[in-house]
Amino acid sequence: MVHQVTGFSDALLAWEQWNLTDFDYKSAQVLALKSEIESQSVPLAAVATYHLEQASALLSEHHLMAGPTGETNELYAAGRGVALVIVDDCEEKVPALQTATAMITAALLAGNSVQLCSDDVQFNTLIADAAKQANLPTNLVQVASYDAAQQLLFCDVRSAGYVGNSQTAQAINLQLAKRDGAIVGLVAETDLATMNVANDPHLSLRFITERTRTINITAVGGNATLLELGSEAH
Repeated sequence: MVHQVTGFSDALLAWEQWNLTDFDYKSAQVLALKSEIESQSVPLAAVATYHLEQASALLSEHHLMAGPTGETNELYAAGRGVALVIVDDCEEKVPALQTATAMITAALLAGNSVQLCSDDVQFNTLIADAAKQANLPTNLVQVASYDAAQQLLFCDVRSAGYVGNSQTAQAINLQLAKRDGAIVGLVAETDLATMNVANDPHLSLRFITERTRTINITAVGGNATLLELGSEAH
């Protein structure tokens, strides 16, 4: 238990730094991760490529909102915190790992750190090695055994993904619902024949939180800006 708590603390610190970077930086880092994955598995890399493209269209730009004169208001996406991705043993192995890769990619692009829990040693090694070779920030992506998920669910994870069967998905969802604190939604894939999660173009939005940034341009020396706006009106 101590090891998992320590690992979670490291992942939380990694998220705090990762979440401060802009989308272009995150995208470049995840692109490097995808390239390393591609050297080992083209099918997994294809899913990562798809979500890189979709997230770029969804998250790369801040949205300017209406506000009073002398004030700018921006809506933007930020990561929630540590995302836990749990992969059960599945008969449909390739679709299961593609879905897990989609979740990892989307969670990272959304600004989260990732803790992967799986008993697939080959997949765990692939993800861990790819993260290292891509020079991702230390502890941004961590891997552990499937059993470690039960301990990590008691930590302050802010996003969760699960690939496996409906019964376990319901049990995880119930455990998350009983926790105190922030509400954590579960992204679950239990139908690997359709792979709805991996094919969802909006998957990255399920790992974000929306934030607003307000700047009082008058308070930061924006009087000249206001005068300029006024002169343009005339």
